[in-house]
Amino acid sequence: MRTLSSALTVLFFTSTAACAANVQSISRLAAGPDNVLFVADWKAARVHALALPPAAPTPARSVFNILDLEDLLSRQVGGARVTIEDMLVRPGTGVVVVAVSYGASKLPALISVTSDRKARRIDLKSAKSTSMALRNAPTTAYSFWRETPERSFTVTDMKWHQGQLFVAGLSNQDFSSTLRRLPYPFGSQQATTSVEIFHGGHNLMETRAPIRAMSFANWGGKSYLVAAYTCTPLVIIPMEDLKDGAHIRGKTVAELGYGNTPADMIAYSRSESGKTEDFLLLINFDRAANIIPVSQLQAADARPGIEKVVPFGQITGLDVTQAPLSGTLRIDNLDDASFVILRRRLEKDALQLVSMGKDLTFRLSDHVSEYAFPEYSFKNDTFQLQNIKPRQDMLLKDEGFPDLIKASE
Repeated sequence: MRTLSSALTVLFFTSTAACAANVQSISRLAAGPDNVLFVADWKAARVHALALPPAAPTPARSVFNILDLEDLLSRQVGGARVTIEDMLVRPGTGVVVVAVSYGASKLPALISVTSDRKARRIDLKSAKSTSMALRNAPTTAYSFWRETPERSFTVTDMKWHQGQLFVAGLSNQDFSSTLRRLPYPFGSQQATTSVEIFHGGHNLMETRAPIRAMSFANWGGKSYLVAAYTCTPLVIIPMEDLKDGAHIRGKTVAELGYGNTPADMIAYSRSESGKTEDFLLLINFDRAANIIPVSQLQAADARPGIEKVVPFGQITGLDVTQAPLSGTLRIDNLDDASFVILRRRLEKDALQLVSMGKDLTFRLSDHVSEYAFPEYSFKNDTFQLQNIKPRQDMLLKDEGFPDLIKASE
């Protein structure tokens, strides 16, 4: 039974030297320092730290155009059907690591993929690793909608930040929405904070629903954790509030749409006309992606948080831009100019791994428009020549269609 007193009890972890072959499941991945890959194992309620061999630096203008990823991954697990669990880029390398479960038993596997379509299954039996047990993990046999174990929400997102591994998910405490922090190397006492929020769309104080996607931002000389929850309140938490054993309330600064589960959130920067601006990009399973300027979060932090019901369907609190990323399952920074996107291309029902520029224009080859017809010409149209053609020429080259670049005259 969950008890309030135990909710405030310090969370301890045990660290063991272990073979990574002991990984029973994978929910989330995080890239750590010095070629370390963190793997959240919800069945075992552990986090594994795998020491990967060094990888070569990212090739200049590395571009992903893998339009049949499912077949590529399936061949690495004996032809079995795969389910995507997570994806990340090994920083500075251009190597993408995809976590899958496969077969009737949903066995876990990690597969590295490069832009030249080479896939390689990571040998968990030979990988050197340490692991840490997550205490107070959910222990009930309950399954949401009779198919999704509550325990599978032990880790819902995981990020390495400022020398600590931040692990969001559930505990077995009364206030079950929990944020754990693990220093690495594993071995010392760890910190846990339980988090509650006010959800304007539900008109409800929520202590159970976990953070589904999180990232970090800085403004006014302070650091913040930014968290997105199901249905989609956006919450900010000062990092200084994340004290071990504390129960805190995040500040709800926006409602971004009902009937939605956040899929991923990353931080990135863009430079234009000599000015650099910081953003968060929130990927959603059921809605368009949201481009969130950090300056908007700073402005929202200066205002009172959302403390009353938000009318059904109303989006409020932030002026965000929608991005054309429907079907995206995971996203990560590939380099300073590009993202890499793992998506289910809905029109073709295909699993794909593709690049997109950080201006988030779109992928030209996703669409058939006026420009795609062979009869179309840019000739004598100054606006098109100056504003459209240079962008299209770059996209055609990046997406593998340089032969379709039209003449200027």
